[in-house]
Amino acid sequence: MKEKIKKNSIAIIICIFFALICFFSVSWFNFLDLKYSGDSITSDEVPHITSGFYYLKTGRYFLNPEHPPLVKDVSAILPLFALNPSFPKVSFEYQSPKNEEEKTELFFKKNIFPRDLEITNYHWDNRMLIFNPKNNPDLIILLARLGVILFNSAILFVLYLLLKRYWGKKTAALCLLFLAIPQFNIAHGSLVTTDFAAAVLQMCALASFGVFLKLFNCASKKKTLSWFFLSSLLFTLAFAAKFSSLILIPVSFIGGLIFILAVKKFNFKNLLVYLSSFAILIALSFSLIIFYYSFHVKNMDTEGINSQLDANYPKKFPPAVKVFLNQMAEGNRFEKAVSVYAIGTFMTINRIDSSGQSTYFLGKIYGSEGAGLLYFHILYFTKLPLPFHVLTLLSLVLFFLLLGKNVFKKEFWQKISVLDFLLFVFVAVYSYKSIFSNLNIGLRHFMPVIFAVSLLTAHGTVVFWNEKIFKKIKMAHLAFALLIIAFISTIISFPHYLSYYNILAGGTNNGYKIATDSNYDWGQDIKRLGKFVRDNNVDKIYVHLFSANKLDYYLNNKHQWFDLKYNELPPSGSYLAVSAQELQNNIYDRDLPENKKYSQLKNNLVARVGKSIFIFKIP
Repeated sequence: MKEKIKKNSIAIIICIFFALICFFSVSWFNFLDLKYSGDSITSDEVPHITSGFYYLKTGRYFLNPEHPPLVKDVSAILPLFALNPSFPKVSFEYQSPKNEEEKTELFFKKNIFPRDLEITNYHWDNRMLIFNPKNNPDLIILLARLGVILFNSAILFVLYLLLKRYWGKKTAALCLLFLAIPQFNIAHGSLVTTDFAAAVLQMCALASFGVFLKLFNCASKKKTLSWFFLSSLLFTLAFAAKFSSLILIPVSFIGGLIFILAVKKFNFKNLLVYLSSFAILIALSFSLIIFYYSFHVKNMDTEGINSQLDANYPKKFPPAVKVFLNQMAEGNRFEKAVSVYAIGTFMTINRIDSSGQSTYFLGKIYGSEGAGLLYFHILYFTKLPLPFHVLTLLSLVLFFLLLGKNVFKKEFWQKISVLDFLLFVFVAVYSYKSIFSNLNIGLRHFMPVIFAVSLLTAHGTVVFWNEKIFKKIKMAHLAFALLIIAFISTIISFPHYLSYYNILAGGTNNGYKIATDSNYDWGQDIKRLGKFVRDNNVDKIYVHLFSANKLDYYLNNKHQWFDLKYNELPPSGSYLAVSAQELQNNIYDRDLPENKKYSQLKNNLVARVGKSIFIFKIP
């Protein structure tokens, strides 16, 4: 055991560093006053934490079915067993409340969650669990995030072990550094959201599938089978983390097929064995995902499932599929699981097709048409550290120079690993899907591509490790220097990783001018606003904030909601807090007259809370 730890000590240190910096960047160090310590809960964390707890308590899956349960389950474990917080019980006897007073009466006094609300996917109300008066919201958030951070760190280590098996220790360690250091990765690896875990698990699935292909037709059938089953398990975990992981199916199939045809000795037997093996692998993965879902649907009723199916079935799909899923909903828990998993995929498809959310990007407000083809390109180059872009560019240049000399040599192509090829196909397919999508609400939706490029860059860096770049300067020297710069940048920008932008965007302070939402302002600075109000003895503050937090809790009822679009300016001398997203959406609204825009207050900025909240004093 000690020998194994020693052999993997570098990877263990990197994963521990990642876990610690994730935890303290969102929790800070003031554990005696958690109410004002660290980041407040972000928008997507509210439904994820709430629904994860609801799954484990009820065995029902009506809340937040548009995301698979894995990360939400993980987030619920520590709060459930350490705190067992109060959560209203689902009841068929009560109708949906008509107003907020009735809702408060049901949730808090009668401890009732009406089933009518449940089946309409009522998951955004932060009062059901997190800000329930009987619970400690800050402790729930801290423990939920801690569970996810530990899980994310663990699967990073699993990815290292897989890459070590394929590319060797040096490349695997470099891959781990490329994933653990960037501010963007730390930010999303710290939160109860699905993007980071899904991206890591997708890389794990591709790595294990790459080893399986490498061993294809190997003399050791036992070894091949073990990697086959491991691949199936990792595909399952990826599917259980995010529905976008389903893209692994065409990517791995196409990549594997080309590898079998072009690299392995081609014959029809090999082709048939590959096709049947892949079909069994995917069938096994879906069997496992249905088995996993069955624990979440065991107490769901047919009527409720069909209600959600009716509400979310895509119009472009044939009616026969819906009839089949209705029949599945009437069966046992495994058959119900099929319907519920399908409902989640349908909700994801509908979300991508409709894209109803407005998006601020480079001085314009976009609607369902999306922010255009440059959205992910610009965010990719401005939200990731420059040292990684330099290494990616150098690796690409050196690869194409080598390619130019060996393009017609079969030996050259045979030296390219199947994992390189799988990652390349993954980047191409996922990039095409994302760039041409109208759903542009954050670079986090591009995270799998970023991770795949990171692995390819790390491998390329090691391949050209001793290549001279400038006279006596080798790739190894440059990589070492750039990694130190990246590490220093990460330490300097602590703890504001969610809002991080690099120097190409003018730095973090100016990043909101590029894009907001989960790129910059996700409600993470509400605790800091509460501390500002407390420390400055502010009796009343007007607020226009993008947040899923319960403001009464953090601002102690000293706030008043405000929107310049509909209201006159507050009295002279008043404080006004505007979050970056609301600020940009207001200033760049082409339908608003100038006297209804916050730009008129640009000379009255008196403070900035965190990075995302601007405090104005009314003249």
